[in-house]
Amino acid sequence: MKLYGSKNSRSLRCAWALEEAGASYDYERIWMMKGQGQSPAFKAINPAGKIPVLSDGRVNLTESGAIIFYIADKFPQGNLWPNDPLARAEAYRWFFYAVTEVEPHLWAIAQHRFALPEDKRIAALEPTSMWQLARSIRPIEKFLGQREFIAGDTFTAADIVTTHCLTWALSAKLEGPGDACLAYIGRMKQRAAYQAAMARETMEAERQEAAIAAAADSSAV
Repeated sequence: MKLYGSKNSRSLRCAWALEEAGASYDYERIWMMKGQGQSPAFKAINPAGKIPVLSDGRVNLTESGAIIFYIADKFPQGNLWPNDPLARAEAYRWFFYAVTEVEPHLWAIAQHRFALPEDKRIAALEPTSMWQLARSIRPIEKFLGQREFIAGDTFTAADIVTTHCLTWALSAKLEGPGDACLAYIGRMKQRAAYQAAMARETMEAERQEAAIAAAADSSAV
């Protein structure tokens, strides 16, 4: 399998899930800020020109949530979902809470800060998105004050997306995460699979940037 991704993006969720599952995979960085997502070669893989994409030789699967669900089913030994129906439903609950109630506000802020063309950005929308984000994180803060993991006593895929969203909020200096969230983020980042996923993305980014720099130096000679 090959994961196409980029540092500081949703592809980290997929790499983390693959690492938790003990899956063997290749990683290829698509440098979105350099326009590689719009290259003919990549658009042949994903016509939308977006990451992440997981290719398993049969299909090029897009959307981080769908990819994580696929990984969880393909590698059940990773225990990304509980076996008990009620515990699994609780994990689903928090997985979808993160992607439907928290992430949209993060993305709205990012769009109007840098992702959209300048003439499409509306800076005046940010205070509203910040307020909505803080409100949506409050229930997470409450639950994490009582639990080690977001959905109960064991790590699940819900922890992957919740940690990613909370870390996104912190890195962008956004309001919301309190002491319980901060402690939770620290615990999740201590997981070997998280650290392996981060190292994989960082190593590939550094390798690609070094190759580009070397090519530029050779062409200047």
